[in-house]
Amino acid sequence: MDLRAAAVTVRHGARTVLSDMSCALPPGTQALLLGRSGAGKTTLLKSLAGLVTPSHGHITWDGQDAARLSSADRRTRQAAFGMVFQTDALFDSLTVRQNVLFPLVRRHVPTAEAEARADEVLRAVGLESAADTLPERLSGGMKKRAGIARALAAKPSVLLADDPFAGLDPGTARQVARVLLEVSQGGTLLVAAPEAPLDLPLPRWLYLRGGQLIHDGPPAPSLEEERDEVLA
Repeated sequence: MDLRAAAVTVRHGARTVLSDMSCALPPGTQALLLGRSGAGKTTLLKSLAGLVTPSHGHITWDGQDAARLSSADRRTRQAAFGMVFQTDALFDSLTVRQNVLFPLVRRHVPTAEAEARADEVLRAVGLESAADTLPERLSGGMKKRAGIARALAAKPSVLLADDPFAGLDPGTARQVARVLLEVSQGGTLLVAAPEAPLDLPLPRWLYLRGGQLIHDGPPAPSLEEERDEVLA
């Protein structure tokens, strides 16, 4: 999917969360979305996926204005997106496998196909042996990987990950980074994080500050250094 934001502004009441934000994410884009807490990263991800409607500007999917699609068409097109949330957002009463199956059941994927897909993505993220385990028995890293598996089950062409490393120790963060790199090959991957993960060296950075895009291009370590100076 060709994914674009054109002069997108998002307001929550009197507060402007995103301001005149424009970017192009052609198929196969691999990028980091960086910025401090409150910079607008989550809002941008949700806007790109059609979960938030801009106050001004447009989100387009393959050239079509997402806001102008009918509800049915929008839901159909949203099947191209996989979302990994900051929290694992797993259903506590369902096993890992049932959590992964849930979005497929809602999309009326035939049972045999849904089960085969679930098994495939659980193998991909290294959770095959934990398929029948309830989320409460998983470590933080395993929950993150279960969330990635659920996002991948529908075979999305666009994977949006909202700070998937939050609360993880360095070793587990490396595992999650490796999984994201492996499973996103050939598709679009946009990972939001407050700082650039060392183990996820993606070739493009989008850097938000106060709801505005201040950098879109190759990695720019100077932005990280500038942020550290501001925080010091």
